[in-house]
Amino acid sequence: MSIAENLAQVKARVAAAARACGRDENDILLIGASKMNDADTVREAIAAGLPACGENRVQELRDKNALGAYEGAELHFIGTLQKNKVKYIIDKVAMIHSLDSLSLAAEIEKQAAKHDLVMDVLVEINSGME
Repeated sequence: MSIAENLAQVKARVAAAARACGRDENDILLIGASKMNDADTVREAIAAGLPACGENRVQELRDKNALGAYEGAELHFIGTLQKNKVKYIIDKVAMIHSLDSLSLAAEIEKQAAKHDLVMDVLVEINSGME
């Protein structure tokens, strides 16, 4: 199955799920995890209508970004993020999905301020204490 066919099927399932629970499918952002795929494959997915990509490795994000792989799509960081690597992605991503400590929050704020940004984040909470 091609990327375009697969994406069409996923979008159809998202739309059906949205309708089933009374939501507007346009309020749902589909993010394709682009890890382990080369820049050409990422570009193909975006051309097929993928609105956002998620990377979980800083070096992979940097390499593909340098090749223009994410042009035309929103980019999110979806993996565990080390404080010393925030500076490499802060001005390249629309959201960080893995904020898991106050020290990481402080570093994100510090690096975002250098670029006059307010970074959207998703906070990871261990409510089960496991």
